Amino acid sequence: MAETDINNAPPTSPAQAAAPSADEHVLLGQLRRASDLVSAQRLPEAEAELLAARRTSPRDLRVLKLLAVVRFKLGRLVEAGQVYRQAAEVAPEDPAVRLNLGLIALKLESFAEAAQELEAAVRAQPEDRRAWSYLGYAYARSASPAQAASAFRRAGQHELAAEMERAVTPSAHSSELPVVEGGSEEPPAGPAAAVARSAAMATPRPQLRAETTPGLSLTPGAAEAAASPMVTLAAFTTARLLTLAPLSAPLASEGEGLLRFQAGAEAHVRESALLVAFGGPGLSLARRRARGHYAGGNLATETDRFFRLDGGGELLLLSPDRKRRLTALALERDVLYVEEDRVMAWGDEVVWESGRVPGNGKALFQFRGTGRVVIVAGENEIVAIRIAEGECRVVPTARLAGWLGQVVVQGRPATAEKAIPGLEYVTCEGEGVLLLSRHGEPR
Repeated sequence: MAETDINNAPPTSPAQAAAPSADEHVLLGQLRRASDLVSAQRLPEAEAELLAARRTSPRDLRVLKLLAVVRFKLGRLVEAGQVYRQAAEVAPEDPAVRLNLGLIALKLESFAEAAQELEAAVRAQPEDRRAWSYLGYAYARSASPAQAASAFRRAGQHELAAEMERAVTPSAHSSELPVVEGGSEEPPAGPAAAVARSAAMATPRPQLRAETTPGLSLTPGAAEAAASPMVTLAAFTTARLLTLAPLSAPLASEGEGLLRFQAGAEAHVRESALLVAFGGPGLSLARRRARGHYAGGNLATETDRFFRLDGGGELLLLSPDRKRRLTALALERDVLYVEEDRVMAWGDEVVWESGRVPGNGKALFQFRGTGRVVIVAGENEIVAIRIAEGECRVVPTARLAGWLGQVVVQGRPATAEKAIPGLEYVTCEGEGVLLLSRHGEPR
């Protein structure tokens, strides 16, 4: 079966499935290593492995497809599209290649190109509802609501199809809406205006602005002649619609600061970082845990709390702080301590406890085992400082973001003897790495 989206592993053709030659055996090993690296989210290493494979076999469809997937996951969409173009030269009728070229064009907002690629995909595989759905978005964003309605119906998305049909044939009440002065003026560009513009062109109705021009100052009396903020529901939703392909790895970036997180059997997530949970049976309040046992009280602060998700599913996460982004840390039998305020989610086989720094009470999480921990941090905010056995480091408490390894941290409260008023610090000994914040503020 052909792959249906950019996140799936590339299929093997019958010729490639035959008994491998010596060169093919080497190539299969490279593909296997690259696939394992992708699964482990070691994408730069996977890319290096695939580039070596491409030098050996520059027109191998499997190599090209997987290399395109890696570059897509790295956020290099233009480069991913270039590799898929090479794959299209090798297999021009491959529906998966055309589908993924269309998806990349959608993400780059090249809607005419996306429609062209997706039309090729549905011609090759007319029963693929996902391809029809993407094609509907491409038509809607390129001011073709009638074609969008037809594509959405083929995808089984009848509500979106109906909205597109209403955009083509506005209701009788539309004539009662405010009219923009200078009706022949071209409606403003932009995704939110595309369907409204196509509706105005298809029927002799007054043109309505879906957006106002940024920075436009209206003089007294001009407000009555200004554009109406009215926009069709289809235009509103289509301009904001996330295209979520099935996850083929534990984590995936969806752009705009969004992170998809595969919950596994048990996951925990901060309420302020959770946009939506998919597929799980529900959320419950998480409880604090210390020394392997649940300690009294919920895992919460005065302004936020943690949820527990059992039974699988996915989480769509976003940073609650616009100045900071989400970063997923992969634990491989590591021991990690992180200040509680930074932790957004964790899952897999991670064993965790909540606690505080001895001496000054700074709230921390301890994680160990194998799995993923999602934290929030500004760009270049965290500095890592190695500490060797027998050494000691003194760190202001506000700078301490966490540590990795066998480090013993002891706090010294500001009220202690000989303490400097208003200064709290910790002493760090042992062997490991300290994680310090450039932007720590004094308490």
